[in-house]
Amino acid sequence: MPDLPDLPRWLIELLFVAYALVITGTVMLERRRPASTLAWILAMIFLPVLGLLAYLVVGRRRVRKRVRLRERRPIRPLELARELAAVDDLAGLPPLQRGLVNLARRTTEAPLRRADSARILSRPGEAFEAMEAAIRSAQRSICLEFYIWRGDATGVRWIELLIERAEAGVEVRLLYDDFGSLATRRELFDRLRRAGGEVHAFGPLRLRLRPRQSRINFRNHRKILTVDGKKGFLGGLNIGDEYVGPDTSGRLWHDLLVCVNGDAVLGLDAIFLEDWLACLPRSALDPLVSGDPETTHKLGLRELYDPGCCGSTGPLVQVIPSGPDLPTSYTIASQFTASISVAQHRCWIATPYFVPDEPVLLALITAAYRGVDVRILVPAPEDSDVRLAGLAGRAYYDDLLAAGCRIFEYQRGMLHAKCMIIDDEVAALGSANMDIRSFYLNYEVTAVFYDEEVTAQLASIFATHLQQTVEISAASRANLPLGQRLAEGFAKVLSPLL
Repeated sequence: MPDLPDLPRWLIELLFVAYALVITGTVMLERRRPASTLAWILAMIFLPVLGLLAYLVVGRRRVRKRVRLRERRPIRPLELARELAAVDDLAGLPPLQRGLVNLARRTTEAPLRRADSARILSRPGEAFEAMEAAIRSAQRSICLEFYIWRGDATGVRWIELLIERAEAGVEVRLLYDDFGSLATRRELFDRLRRAGGEVHAFGPLRLRLRPRQSRINFRNHRKILTVDGKKGFLGGLNIGDEYVGPDTSGRLWHDLLVCVNGDAVLGLDAIFLEDWLACLPRSALDPLVSGDPETTHKLGLRELYDPGCCGSTGPLVQVIPSGPDLPTSYTIASQFTASISVAQHRCWIATPYFVPDEPVLLALITAAYRGVDVRILVPAPEDSDVRLAGLAGRAYYDDLLAAGCRIFEYQRGMLHAKCMIIDDEVAALGSANMDIRSFYLNYEVTAVFYDEEVTAQLASIFATHLQQTVEISAASRANLPLGQRLAEGFAKVLSPLL
């Protein structure tokens, strides 16, 4: 085989300059934070092969297309539900709460509602029992949306529960994320379809047929269950054996789930239905243009046209969606940053993955300097299921400790709980981690309660978890081995890409 002729050096340099200009322009036109933009550009320039491959697999953003598709959809459940059971009079709220409510209303138009009750479930067995009891009691509809649905004993048991309700005439709709549930055999969901349930995958991967079109960003990380439009659950639990008991390595998982009843469930239904419509083919959406009630009911929208409850008088709550295709793509990041910034005496945070962006990091440091009791609860990196994220989180410890923040590493397994407590009156929990991926790339849902009783519930659980931690001190990090510091520094450099 004859040797290929060598290209002139000037031509190689010209091609590389053209490549650098094209990739720079492409990345700059995407909706990214400056640090992430710069990180991807440098990676693809200095590591052309590996950087470009990584960008094609995990980095490309098609947000503008998603925004256009959402805007063209004939019915948008979040808009339909905006006025239902909304609490518009904020005069009775303290200024701190009023400002946070207004922020969420302006970035996501999430209405403030009341619930009949709210109960936080911190023991996995108790949480699964409550959800399964709700499913068994369903008379009209069951809506489920989870990032991970395993094909193990727990996943199969839930499918069997749903089959029983579907065969009894209950409308069952299940939405799972295709990447998060990649290891689950699709035959498991086919069983529910044959029983009359409806199942869709969010963001179907086309890796087997067209690898370049598959994406592991923009995943649906939400965990939602609603029953009959009257009872709802959200939090960090997925459907799998490891969320009930020890995983295959013997590691225990600890998580949080909140059960709400009453008007607040409307917010969960609206978010679920928004995602549900996004997964339906265009042919199924065309009849919605006519606005025919029978068609909208058939497509699972009757919760918004015929809500099962109105008039709740319990705790105030905003159910806040966040995602890259919403008008304000940094919704949850801005909500967390503002909450930390207005804290007066307490800001307690639990998160399995601590990779803050610069505004959140600065808000935490500033709060500590102001005298706020800032406590950050994370799993020990050796117990984390994402070791790189654990190392990246540790790289932020020194600045936080120097400012007066207190950091605790959980010692009893994988802490998967995601929550924030501000003073004695604001409690937030849901699916969002305190990391860049949840802030800017994934679809998340967070419930923010403006209620002293709910806040006290969550604070008590947080305090219990603190008893099973090791507090990190500045002295303990003063003489870290060089290898440890290099590993943390490398992980921190990669944090804009995590």
